[in-house]
Amino acid sequence: MLSNKEISNYKKDGYLTPDWMFSNKEIISLKDNIDKIIYKNPSIRPEQLVCPHIKGGTNGNLINTNHKYFLKLAHTKTITDIVSQILGNNLILWGSQIFCKPSYDGMEVPMHQDSHYWPIKPMSTCSIWIAADKASKINGCLTVIPSSHHENTYKHKIINNNTALDAGIDKKYLKNKAKKYIILKPGQISIHDAKIIHGSEKNNSPYRRAGIVFRYMSSNSIFDRNVKNHEQKDGHIVNYSKRPIWLIKGNKGQNTLVKKYK
Repeated sequence: MLSNKEISNYKKDGYLTPDWMFSNKEIISLKDNIDKIIYKNPSIRPEQLVCPHIKGGTNGNLINTNHKYFLKLAHTKTITDIVSQILGNNLILWGSQIFCKPSYDGMEVPMHQDSHYWPIKPMSTCSIWIAADKASKINGCLTVIPSSHHENTYKHKIINNNTALDAGIDKKYLKNKAKKYIILKPGQISIHDAKIIHGSEKNNSPYRRAGIVFRYMSSNSIFDRNVKNHEQKDGHIVNYSKRPIWLIKGNKGQNTLVKKYK
């Protein structure tokens, strides 16, 4: 569980690395399951394996016979207890994504705000990143601009470079803003707010950087099914209209297509 100081720091900075981590056995299992999905989906970039906890992923084209493993992982009690301290006791799991940056070939994620894309109104949501590999500055770890979640959501523009996300915040808005690199050991987690400015650099190192992020929201907010799908220029599509979401605890509010974990 988070201390009062940790909760205060999260509210102030928009991110947090809690003093807790998964066991060695759980880390080995996470690596194994990530490796299986990457191997079975050679046509999908390993940075873009969206919703591995749903059979078929977000669009039905993901080969993930181990989706039940990731769904169970998202329900890890310590994780959901931590998120409840931030979002409250009416909690929904609405998304996940594997981000694997291969050695020498890991794609950049431009600096952006998740709130620019996400169909949650109001934006009461956060992300839990679980490191499968060591994440450091040299292999493209998560980078944030502390306290930027207190600012407005900036306009994002299309980027023509070969990046994992095809849009980001114009660099003119990022001048003189200090970055923080989130260094993690395998099994460590980090939490970040949907509005914080974040991204990650290319991985040109010999060390892979893989992990999974789970997205949680307060069920007092609405998962808007009418929001336009996120369609990238490389053909990668994130579909929100029919995506199943899971009730972690409490009530589902006005949300639809809500499932309960068995």
